[in-house]
Amino acid sequence: MLFLDKGLTQSDVDIAILTLNLAGELVDVSAQYLVMTGFEKGEILGKKIDDFEICSAKKVFSNKSDIFGHYHSTLIRKDGSNLPIKVCYFRQQTQDLTQILLFIQECNYVEIAKTSIIEQIFDHTNEAIIVTDNKGFIQTVNRSFSEITGYSEREVVGKTPAILNSGKQDKYFYKKFWKEIISQGAWQGEIWNKRKNGEVYPEWLNISSIRDKHGQISNYICQFTDITNRKKSEEELHFHAYHDSLTSLPNRHLLFEKLKHLCLLNQEQPTYFAVLFCDLDRFKMINDSLGHDVGDELLKSVANRLETKLRSNDIIARTGGDEFIVVIEGEKALKNLDKICLQILSLFEKSFHTQYGEFKTSISIGVSQFPADSKDVRELISFADIAMYKIKKSGGNHYSFFDIKEKSFIQQRLELESEIFQAIEKDQFEVWYQPQINTETYQVYGVECLIRWNHPEQGIITPDLFIPIAEANGSIKELGYFVLKTACHQLRQWRINNVFTGVMAINVSLRQFERNDLLGQVKKTLIDEMLPAESIELEVTESLFSEDNNYHTPILLALRELGVKVAIDDFGTGYSSLQRLKNLPIDNVKIDKCFVDNIEHSSEDVAIVMATILLSKTFKVGLIAEGIETQEQADKLSELGCFNQQGYLYSRPLRAHDFEDWLTDFTLQHKERKILQVVNNS
Repeated sequence: MLFLDKGLTQSDVDIAILTLNLAGELVDVSAQYLVMTGFEKGEILGKKIDDFEICSAKKVFSNKSDIFGHYHSTLIRKDGSNLPIKVCYFRQQTQDLTQILLFIQECNYVEIAKTSIIEQIFDHTNEAIIVTDNKGFIQTVNRSFSEITGYSEREVVGKTPAILNSGKQDKYFYKKFWKEIISQGAWQGEIWNKRKNGEVYPEWLNISSIRDKHGQISNYICQFTDITNRKKSEEELHFHAYHDSLTSLPNRHLLFEKLKHLCLLNQEQPTYFAVLFCDLDRFKMINDSLGHDVGDELLKSVANRLETKLRSNDIIARTGGDEFIVVIEGEKALKNLDKICLQILSLFEKSFHTQYGEFKTSISIGVSQFPADSKDVRELISFADIAMYKIKKSGGNHYSFFDIKEKSFIQQRLELESEIFQAIEKDQFEVWYQPQINTETYQVYGVECLIRWNHPEQGIITPDLFIPIAEANGSIKELGYFVLKTACHQLRQWRINNVFTGVMAINVSLRQFERNDLLGQVKKTLIDEMLPAESIELEVTESLFSEDNNYHTPILLALRELGVKVAIDDFGTGYSSLQRLKNLPIDNVKIDKCFVDNIEHSSEDVAIVMATILLSKTFKVGLIAEGIETQEQADKLSELGCFNQQGYLYSRPLRAHDFEDWLTDFTLQHKERKILQVVNNS
């Protein structure tokens, strides 16, 4: 802008002054204007300013409310050349006359270009811009400001930005806000403002203070962007990150956050809540037989029914598959947990309607309580899961409370889970050996190798405690390979020293079949130890032969083609049907201990064993009974025709050197028995 300082005369500055009437005609011109243009005064007075100026001040005359302003233009000299100028205009009002004063100063095209670019940026940027004086009164705004807020420039000039205040920020916010601007000269952050139509919206605001040459604040520049769409996108992303995509219920992440918040509240005042771990009964059968689309529809129907029947302050989340977790808050509610569980169970009495038809299902519920059972979120969920699993095992469609007496056992499992990988690295695992006896020949024809954890503090830990943990966290693959290598290496040493030359039976986990690791590991181990393939037998559980696991059969066939023997462990407790048995790639069947424990008294167990013996003969597979602890059991099995036996009656699992000693003693006993038989027969 151009300003004529007080006390300066026309001769002191190179500024030309023109006086115009409202028709745009020249009423008077200064001598400096005549110097600039080369005209005589008489040649231009009374003529229109448009005749002497390119891009004339049309807006000066079109907008009568503008008293003061500025623009850039070009003068046309008498010789026809052009002169770039900057113009400041002033509307002068007397009692009976209005005139326009133009103050003209020569400038160069570079200045015009720079100013033009700045003006274009100011007017066309997507960011709203407000320029205020040092007291915060608005001097000007750009086009984007009007588009975002709905206010025109005329409506806000002379007012403060407080016109946009939404009321969402309190006085303490603005106190801190101005303190930072004054101390640091700037502020930026998210703020909520209000449009002219009353709509509240979020914006990202930057404020900078402008100082003059004396270091005093002369202006403030505010720039802001409407971030409504960005906030909406962020909210959508947040929702998808913390909610289940199928049911829109909170997912595991949000559930944990809510539970952690409830736990923190307990530090301020007593807090009570219960975790209900809910799992649908027989859902897998529906999902697998009718397809995932049907299963998804059923899950959505279940979620909707649970959500509509529970209290508004209760939490319900889908944590995966057919698992739902309900959190019941309040000390009073905890006293009525039995009633609440029964109410949830009753929700499943009616069929669920889906676009694919009506479906009937039930639910199993496990319950843990805060703070009675634990103050740790993960423990609470784990305890509720354990209680639910008990109901599942007993048939489902009921509820169970976590038994606090089991907590020490659970804590031990959790500790072992955190230690198991480290234990593998530190060689804390050992392989022990249990003999397999043929009662007809009274010879040790095989050995089953069994893993033990020699814990530095707890001593020997049996596999029934750590194998489920290893199965769950994936360390079973490393343990399985360790057993395979250790057992085969030991067998090689025994064969070299002529200690034992029979078959080594090695237990194999279902997880070891993943990615076809097992076949390659067996091949490598046999080559490394220079063992014949028929010297080892892999024992697999019946679950390997379920309908869902048919893809494992080719691996077993490949192992048998290699010469490795395959046995079904715990036969009769899993999934094998008699019809499927004939098609399984197996060499031996192991009769489970549960059919042996009471065989001398139970006609049902005798019938099962007799049927298994008949099957083994029909399909030409070997047979062994395990878990034999008494001579009566051994005699009964031999009487029925099952001569291959294993159990504590003969020997507990032993370390390698202890097994060697036992085998020496057993061999001597066998020799003595044969001698006695010869003597008695003679």
